[in-house]
Amino acid sequence: MRVHVPLVNSSRDGLYVEPGKSGWEVHVCNPEDMRRIFYKHEQFLKDEFGKGCEQTLLSKFTAGPNIGVLVGEPWKAQRKIVNPAFRRSVPVKLFGKIAQDLFEVMDTKGETVEVSNLMSRCTLEAIGRAGFGFEFNAIKDSKSKWSTMYGSIAKGLSDHKFYIFPVLDQSLLWLFPKRKLLHQYLDEFLSVMDEIILHKRELIKNSKNENNDLEENEKDFLTLMIESELRDEGVMSNEELKANLCLFFVAGHDTTASAICVSLYYLARFPEAQKKAREEAISILGDDPKDVLPSVENTKKMNYITQVMKEGLRLNAPIGAAIIPRLAGEDTFLSGTLIPKGTSLIMNMFNIHHSEKYWDNPEQFKPERFENDNINTSWLPFGSGARQCIGMNFSLIEQRVILSMLLRKYTWTIPEDSIHKDRLITSGFPIIVPHGGLDLRFLKRY
Repeated sequence: MRVHVPLVNSSRDGLYVEPGKSGWEVHVCNPEDMRRIFYKHEQFLKDEFGKGCEQTLLSKFTAGPNIGVLVGEPWKAQRKIVNPAFRRSVPVKLFGKIAQDLFEVMDTKGETVEVSNLMSRCTLEAIGRAGFGFEFNAIKDSKSKWSTMYGSIAKGLSDHKFYIFPVLDQSLLWLFPKRKLLHQYLDEFLSVMDEIILHKRELIKNSKNENNDLEENEKDFLTLMIESELRDEGVMSNEELKANLCLFFVAGHDTTASAICVSLYYLARFPEAQKKAREEAISILGDDPKDVLPSVENTKKMNYITQVMKEGLRLNAPIGAAIIPRLAGEDTFLSGTLIPKGTSLIMNMFNIHHSEKYWDNPEQFKPERFENDNINTSWLPFGSGARQCIGMNFSLIEQRVILSMLLRKYTWTIPEDSIHKDRLITSGFPIIVPHGGLDLRFLKRY
């Protein structure tokens, strides 16, 4: 995507055409057209996800009937049920406990710590426990059964060749025994989710549902979605509940882990920014030599830490462009260019985030550019409009809690021999992560 930035900078309309999985696709690289498409989602419907990819690993895990892929009335019905789960206060106490578990593990590893894997395990634990009360034990036990199994599945989802050539994951699967094993892992994982949903329904029916990881006034997402039925807000089948839980995993696991790693990297590379962020964390949480778990109100005061996070997401968002194309529902114009009905449109956030047309010195790390919200119209890592990532608030608060607690506990730097010494090198699909992992050197403050 980086190779297209000069083209976007010099173009009149910020549009270009490129072959993709849907055939020829128009990449939309200006915020005005992108916001129009996001907000007029009924005119620009999402393309059918999983078409031609039935029974692939990706399709089995993500293409079920969930709010990420549905359109029209089915999407509206599900959104009405899912929204209340994300309007409630997110479990900051749980995030704080996860950070404490993280510290325990970090303190056993010496000064140099590979943070990519650790953050992936942290966010997996957060999704499991806050999503439906399931404990992966992923942080303290790197070889726990379910975290290892899910990690293998997630890694398999990022294998390009099976995405580009789905037949390899279908009729030719017998040629790839390791891939076939991943399908077996996924079948087992989905079967367990079926059992969890049935068990949760039974607990709610008998008024015995509890989740000790959450405050009394908070409940996990699965509980809230099931309870929506009791409030006559709609009904989801068990298959729909499972499909949405799978979506939460994909949308909220490695994406948040990658975002935290990016913030850690830039704070390591720019010591003055790290110092300023630490001073803010201390001003809010105090400087006593002990772990302090932030409250929801505390996280609302973390202005500079949030600026660091936003700038990291601008420079290295976990997803550079929308995975599912939008389809023009009728002949229309974008920036004066005719877009015929049926054209596939790719929302390319990366090119907007790196274009000098929308950002001053776009390759420079400058958190202060987010001191005011008047430029946020060009900041789109979570999308926008009615179909904006529903877990955005969950992810941002999780990042604030973990980063603020890390800032109080440690100072950190980039090792001299790191491949990321001068710039963050990334790779991966569909989630973009630090290439080869990210080693950082940590020094305890208490």
